[in-house]
Amino acid sequence: AVARPPPRRRIRPIAASGRRAHRRRLARMTILVLTLLVLASVAVLAYPFWAERRGVARFDDPALDLEEGVRRARDRVYEEMRVLQQERFLNSDGDEERRARLQAARVRAAELIREQRRARETADAIERGVDAELRAAADAPANDEEDAA
Repeated sequence: AVARPPPRRRIRPIAASGRRAHRRRLARMTILVLTLLVLASVAVLAYPFWAERRGVARFDDPALDLEEGVRRARDRVYEEMRVLQQERFLNSDGDEERRARLQAARVRAAELIREQRRARETADAIERGVDAELRAAADAPANDEEDAA
């Protein structure tokens, strides 16, 4: 006996009412996809404005990065000073050694404050220079037009 393959299923054509339902589902899916695309586009376009208001968007500014690094270093020095003062109360270190370490930490904190101030002053000077150049460049075309007339 020869084995016969299973009978093939016959695919029935979609009835008219089934076609309408299929088209409705397709239309709904199209609307859903388009809505999601529009929402994603609006989010991408609106993000820079939202981030600017929140202060999230920040361009790389080496002066600000330096100032932030100095501030963190200064905070670490202050934390070291707090630990040294706590050790004084616990008398865990020799008095002379603790005083020397505390004095070194104070000197380092003062150096960091001066460095942070210099970085801020440099950044401000650069910003003022750029603003002055931008104003001069904005005024230059107006002066050229007056000279031509």
